[in-house]
Amino acid sequence: MLGRLFYPVRILATDCRHAAEGSRIGLATAGSKLTRAIVTLGIVLPLLLLSACVADVSIHPPLSAEAAVGAQRQPARPTEDPIRPLLPADVNINQDAGHGGLLYVTLRLRSGEELLFVADTGSPGTLLDKRLEPGLGQRLGTTTIWTLSGKQKGGVYLAPKFYLGATPLMGGSNIVAVDVKQILPRAGRPIMGILGMDCLRHYCIQLDFETRKMRFLDPDHLNPGALGKAFPVTLSSDDNAELFKPLIHHGGLLGGTGTNSVIDTGCNIDGMVERAAIKRYAAGSYAGSFTTRIKHFLAVEGLVKKGVALPQCVWDGNTYTNITVEKAPSDCPNWIGLKFLARHLVTLDFPKEVMYLKRTSAGLDPGDTSMKKAR
Repeated sequence: MLGRLFYPVRILATDCRHAAEGSRIGLATAGSKLTRAIVTLGIVLPLLLLSACVADVSIHPPLSAEAAVGAQRQPARPTEDPIRPLLPADVNINQDAGHGGLLYVTLRLRSGEELLFVADTGSPGTLLDKRLEPGLGQRLGTTTIWTLSGKQKGGVYLAPKFYLGATPLMGGSNIVAVDVKQILPRAGRPIMGILGMDCLRHYCIQLDFETRKMRFLDPDHLNPGALGKAFPVTLSSDDNAELFKPLIHHGGLLGGTGTNSVIDTGCNIDGMVERAAIKRYAAGSYAGSFTTRIKHFLAVEGLVKKGVALPQCVWDGNTYTNITVEKAPSDCPNWIGLKFLARHLVTLDFPKEVMYLKRTSAGLDPGDTSMKKAR
């Protein structure tokens, strides 16, 4: 599914194979007796989610064994950074971002080498392509990750220092090296990594799709009145103190039973929703040729893996037209994707835990290719 719809990395579980003593890595689950024994010794491995961002400026302490093996954990609230990170200069947003493409940023290593990343708020942690492993130093361990595109093993390493322009980025202490092509086989670009929330949560990021600018703002000097409606954000964590996904307490684009939605810049369509909600909204949406109607029926019924085009939806009291959605995982039924966000001026103030949306467009513009790419 990831390959067809360019969804972000969403790691559903990890199976830790081996780690170096003293590594600063968070363990997602402790399912087997062997894993519990390893955790008890204080060796902790990282959990990375999915669904679509990396630096070693800030080193976080490892989880305690007691916290790592707890059966249930309440959603965590990260403490606010005592010192604000340096803010990068404005970045140009690629023309297809929000119109069928993903949101790309070019990061630089200390050596000066430049690498293309996907900026993905739906991914709790940062991933690097395995082709970079020779330059990452000693491997701390391995982990198996499950994403919507399948599972694969990856090596765990201390995170290298990354720069956006001349500015060092703040992020988590570790990364996982995987085959990024397996996750995004149809991206059409040489993507070398996925920049996740272990980095992005330190910043207030504004996405201005009208001027095509990504801005890094000072969260202490915003003008909320000019930013649109505020939605409180919960940075939810499963079992790792470094890794979070941003949730708003709001139903999905098509309603349904879920009451929280993940903000996901790594999803190139409008979002993912409950299958029952898709079927409900699809009534009356069959149009076009016989072949088109058959394809639409198969997508609505979930018999093929592709986006479902719907004429409209009503979300937060506003009507949006030309919606493209996909069935969400049952354990997390609502995701708000980049195509929907691109209909707004978006301000993701993660340090203050709030998202602002100011609507700029209700529908699809002629440059949108999300359905072509989704299929």
